[in-house]
Amino acid sequence: MARHTLQRRDIPGALVAGFRWLVNPVSVGGAKQVPRMKLLALGPEILESVARMRTHSSGKRILENKPDLGATLSDAANLKAMPAGSLGRTYAGSIETPGGVPGYLLASLIYQDGFFDSLEVSDDVLYVIERSRWLHDLFHVVTGYGTDLPGEGLTIYFMLGYEHGLSYRAASLAPFGIGPRFFIRPSCGQRHWRALLKEAHARGLAAHRVCPPTFVPWEELLARPLDDVRRELGIVPFLEDTSRWLDGSWFGQQAAGGFGAYAREAERAQLLRKVVEAGVSCRDLYRLHEGRLHELTRLAATGATSGEIRAAAAR
Repeated sequence: MARHTLQRRDIPGALVAGFRWLVNPVSVGGAKQVPRMKLLALGPEILESVARMRTHSSGKRILENKPDLGATLSDAANLKAMPAGSLGRTYAGSIETPGGVPGYLLASLIYQDGFFDSLEVSDDVLYVIERSRWLHDLFHVVTGYGTDLPGEGLTIYFMLGYEHGLSYRAASLAPFGIGPRFFIRPSCGQRHWRALLKEAHARGLAAHRVCPPTFVPWEELLARPLDDVRRELGIVPFLEDTSRWLDGSWFGQQAAGGFGAYAREAERAQLLRKVVEAGVSCRDLYRLHEGRLHELTRLAATGATSGEIRAAAAR
């Protein structure tokens, strides 16, 4: 696999990843393209952001201590024990969707196919890239945008402002922005939809000015009331329910289900969740070849013990 330093943009590579994502964004294959698209298109900005972290009070502390946000957000028991109404407790409830794909599994797709391991960058940059992969589900909670397809579209525009500080024009022309803008056609009407996308971007940009998300000590905020966290981060929550906005659209409903891919992948994801709960790190899981993954899902499906699953992963 080609080595990547992120010092130069790889626009052709980013466009290929963007096309693969647009073909079916609600699928594991599509989700795998998300970090590739960002890293190939925005490498110089990512390097600059890490440089800024080293001079920012909380950013510098995060880089020095390197807390494992992935491990914290994967500890469901600890999150559920947090106070009612807290960010952590609300987050724990949001990822307990029956039959869904846990966000930490999607985040860990960055380790698949050797892509992450092909990056030739400093340990700080590797850490920030990993940390940013765990933020997506937190964004849903703090913004109020749903995990349905319209909610995902709005979250994307929020993220383009919040994570990268992109202008609205740049966001709307990026592969991420093209998908929600032109291919999601909710029942609220295109004029209102475009206005909501613009509003989502503006909310993200406003929060970016307060503190970019990779500079935020999320681990320290999880036990605090969600409303307090939103105020501190400068995030105005979205209050509309978008879950039924595609009910009248056959294409929209098919796209929301990944054209059948999501249901198939969700079934496998629930087995992989058992593998992770048995003690196999997500980082290790997606570095395994497909044959080993198949073996681990078979063990999870047949009720193997945690020790048996860990032993099979370590072979």
